[in-house]
Amino acid sequence: MDAELPQHYRSILRDFRKSVASYVSFNILFTSLILLESVLFVFCLPWLSHSAVIAIALGGLFLTCFSYCVLLFYLQAKKPEQFLFLRDQFSQSYRQLSPYPLSLAEALSKLAHHLNGFEKNFYHVPPSLKLLSGPISRFSTTCYGADVLKMKLLLLQAAVSEHLKQIRLTPTDLEAHASLAGTYLALSQIYREKAIEDKFQRTAQLAMEELRILCHYAPNDPWAHEQLAAGYRSLGKAAEELKEIETLLKLRPNDKEVLFRLGTLYFEQGENAKGLQIYEDLKRGNFKKADDLIEFYGIFSQKNS
Repeated sequence: MDAELPQHYRSILRDFRKSVASYVSFNILFTSLILLESVLFVFCLPWLSHSAVIAIALGGLFLTCFSYCVLLFYLQAKKPEQFLFLRDQFSQSYRQLSPYPLSLAEALSKLAHHLNGFEKNFYHVPPSLKLLSGPISRFSTTCYGADVLKMKLLLLQAAVSEHLKQIRLTPTDLEAHASLAGTYLALSQIYREKAIEDKFQRTAQLAMEELRILCHYAPNDPWAHEQLAAGYRSLGKAAEELKEIETLLKLRPNDKEVLFRLGTLYFEQGENAKGLQIYEDLKRGNFKKADDLIEFYGIFSQKNS
């Protein structure tokens, strides 16, 4: 956990870690118990000569399984409430520091950002066991990945609500629109990870609309055009992405990375003449990635053959 984070961030992250770790511990405990009882039953079966003893042993195993299922159902139903409680607790503590909705929206988004990769690091691996860090990290991701994703989703949804409150008060606040666009983009990536295509498309479109608002009020802001291009790419809208990169190049005429990106888009769209012209410009400018660009030549015909 980042020691540089303010106390209210670290407190919520610590409580969240304890909450989800308790669920995993519960599952491991009961799974181990059921496995142990099953192994002992099979191993001792030749010595269980009386049917009554066998029935008692099976009954004990069945009772353990039944108890596990009942408790698991209860805990699974309780888990969303705990996540909502943690989110609301964070919001209340933050409101005491800052009464402005946008500040809270940014705080919620920041907290969600700090959950990126959080599921990989639930278990500390000492340097002496460095070779096991990979398997342990994968195990941690398997155990905690879904819960971390749910918490991020709740935080970002709350952040959207707070952003909308602020925009209704100050409709032309470009900072609020930019922050809302970033939140929508983060939210759309979660829906993509969860393979919820309709929500991904809808949320990504909302992000695009916020970025178009930025481009309307601040047409010379490179960040807005860059984010809009990235959004179009995630939606598979190549023509719109190309247009935004062309605009971005006008705003950053000396940016070789933007020029390289434009060249790849030209080749991807079959506009080889324009792509070759950019390749020559990059070669003359001794751009180290110029030779990488020519690898995209002919990619349009390969994709459509």
